[in-house]
Amino acid sequence: MRHEEESLQINCVKWFSLQYPAYSTLLHHSPNGGRRNIREATRFKAMGTRAGFPDLALLVPKGGYHGLFIEMKAAKGRQSPEQKVFEKALTAEGYKYIVVRSFAEFMAIINSYLNEI
Repeated sequence: MRHEEESLQINCVKWFSLQYPAYSTLLHHSPNGGRRNIREATRFKAMGTRAGFPDLALLVPKGGYHGLFIEMKAAKGRQSPEQKVFEKALTAEGYKYIVVRSFAEFMAIINSYLNEI
């Protein structure tokens, strides 16, 4: 299932960079996942890496939101408890948070978000 989410995210980021080149540097992925040895994991945690941080952050304020955070999930994927904590905290602070399960859904969300007045 993880591979499915990674492939979806790669395709979404490629499309975004082509569709919205002016915003491409403002779409960021924080590499929280993956396997790390204990030394590297400890160092990342000390540097501010937090479990549950969304897969993508679009640092563009639109439509009354400070920015957009996106969690990529496979069709049957579920948010972890840590991801739900981040969703609640981010939305409480005025950010938009979306769980995306398909390329079509990503395109629709991005187009709607960036074209809000």
